[in-house]
Amino acid sequence: MATVADQILEVIKADILSGRLRPNDAISERTLVERFQVSRTPVREALKRLRERGMLTLGRQGVVVVRDTPLSDMKDLFDLRAQIEADAALLAVKHITVKELAELRSINRRLEKAVAKADIPQMIDLRRLFHAITAEATRNRWLKDILIHLRDNAYQVGHWQSHWQDLDRARSTIDAYAHMIDALESRDGRAYKSLVVKQILSAF
Repeated sequence: MATVADQILEVIKADILSGRLRPNDAISERTLVERFQVSRTPVREALKRLRERGMLTLGRQGVVVVRDTPLSDMKDLFDLRAQIEADAALLAVKHITVKELAELRSINRRLEKAVAKADIPQMIDLRRLFHAITAEATRNRWLKDILIHLRDNAYQVGHWQSHWQDLDRARSTIDAYAHMIDALESRDGRAYKSLVVKQILSAF
């Protein structure tokens, strides 16, 4: 059962990944206490855990801020993701269900509409949802947690905002997702693995 700290953490994380909170933005404990109508204890716990996950850091005078990760570090992260997701891809192909495939197709249709509207926060949210389902499809709890952790840290707003502002590139993601879903549906592990790794590395 989710605690109050869990709920606050998820809301802050969503704000970061959707672009509502940008790199180097300060996070005020007082503002969060007022926003969620809670004591400082769950707020501090949520912020502590987000710092441990690498999404927040301490700025000047000890103020908690959204981490701004250099692109050089991001490249290392994406290389690591490519290695781990190559193995995860084969498990997803093996275990994904008909229901999950239908959910992926629905997400891709919603993504197409979001791209048409140039709705960047929704585009980022749908991308996260797409990959959350493929991570769940591995049926490996530990691997799923690692994949989600790496992806969350990879979706740095400063990088992904500019990525999605290129609408031609965003449309190519829709096509890539369609091919991924087809490969998953046909249980073609080689094709799906190749598509996953290609998409990750193409970000740079």
